[in-house]
Amino acid sequence: MAYYLYEDELLMGVLSGLLTGIPSMLFGIAAYVLTSLGLYTIARRRGLNRPWLAWIPVVNCWILGSLSDQYHYVVKGENKSKRKSLLILSIITLVLSVMITVLAVGLLFQVFTGTAGRLRETELMEMVMGPVVGILGLCLPLCGVAIAYAIIRYMALYDVYKSLDPDNCVLYLVLSILIGVTEPFFLFFNRNKDLGMPPRQETAYIPPQQNSRESWENENKDYL
Repeated sequence: MAYYLYEDELLMGVLSGLLTGIPSMLFGIAAYVLTSLGLYTIARRRGLNRPWLAWIPVVNCWILGSLSDQYHYVVKGENKSKRKSLLILSIITLVLSVMITVLAVGLLFQVFTGTAGRLRETELMEMVMGPVVGILGLCLPLCGVAIAYAIIRYMALYDVYKSLDPDNCVLYLVLSILIGVTEPFFLFFNRNKDLGMPPRQETAYIPPQQNSRESWENENKDYL
């Protein structure tokens, strides 16, 4: 009788996990698609090279940073490098996360083998001390890199919002920080706006000797 009760509880736990996990996974996929589609559309309209990078995890921050750098150059005449900073920090975060994951898996394996081998408590502690110290040592720089990445990313996101809809950019940013699930919708539903960008100029012949600035979407920058 107790066996069947345990089996029923296990089945209910699995079903409960599926009912809560599947909607969360589907929402995560939908949010990723909306964000990628929004960034891709904006980048393609504004003439950035390789807008398809918006669909690739980790490196999609390059597109967000490029849009921010383009906005600063076109509107303020400033050369920024948020795209490079975001990409470097994103790669460092990935490397540190992978290292921590490998150490954690190794730690669990050592605990399992040590327990199965009936090691004494002191021997088991000595065995796991190395991975534990390694994990703790990597967590601190990971936190620092993650904070730096978040700050620069939100700065870039503000520039993108301002280029899309300057009247509501602060509201969009605050909601994106406080309620992260709103960010994909803001990028998606505003992807065809350029309210904060200079008016596009009509394509026309400009004499070589005339010192005139080209239309912003045709300017030859390394992030375009």
